Amino acid sequence: MKVCMFVDGENFRHSIVELFRPPQFYQEDYLPKHANWSDLFNWIVSTAIDGGERIRTYWYVIEFVDFFPYSIPDISIPATRAQLKSILCKYEPYEKELTALDDEVARDTRMAVIVKDLRQRQETMQKRFNGWIAIQDGICLRHRAIEFRRAGAMKCNLFDNSLGREKAVDVKLASDMILLKDIYDVAIIVSGDQDYVPAVEVVKDFGKRVINVAFTTRSGQLLPGGARRLNQKTDWRCNIPYDQLASHLQIR
Repeated sequence: MKVCMFVDGENFRHSIVELFRPPQFYQEDYLPKHANWSDLFNWIVSTAIDGGERIRTYWYVIEFVDFFPYSIPDISIPATRAQLKSILCKYEPYEKELTALDDEVARDTRMAVIVKDLRQRQETMQKRFNGWIAIQDGICLRHRAIEFRRAGAMKCNLFDNSLGREKAVDVKLASDMILLKDIYDVAIIVSGDQDYVPAVEVVKDFGKRVINVAFTTRSGQLLPGGARRLNQKTDWRCNIPYDQLASHLQIR
């Protein structure tokens, strides 16, 4: 029985972060460094369905980082300084600081420092994202039948250095489940996102089976955040025990 796995990358990574805290795993590493991904995915397939053969794992991740503010004017150009001040004042701490400065020279000097800091944050985040890409490419080189599929973006707010939710990745995963339906008998979803319910319904209408993967904590409880509606719509749920996951990820 041919099986394709569809992995919601950020959702999967979030599960790993929730299950394994430092010093077992540091989320700054992005993914566990010594994981045997092929063995893990093959084991999930064998656990989820008897006689299942993993054809391919499609692993969905963002294509780029969408930085906010989207454009930072050049402070060296006097005509753009009013626009720059307006942009920076969208962040309340900067607004309070800049509006309190009556001296134009002092305000411009402070804005120059802020801009330098924002650009440094963007450069740091871009390097971090490039590191994610390198890790993904390395996984593809070392493991058979694992393919990263990139779509959409994740917003990075440079003001507070926070990351938002990924966009378009779930749409890409859902559409691929439908478009690739002829190459598999069973689809396994690694996600807790109920946004996949419509795609699951369509795939099942074509006579395919759909299984959702859920992870359990050390105490045997389901990891919080799993989508109840998704579990209801799939044919069944495959629970992955904490110890088994830790073993395949080579986390001690």
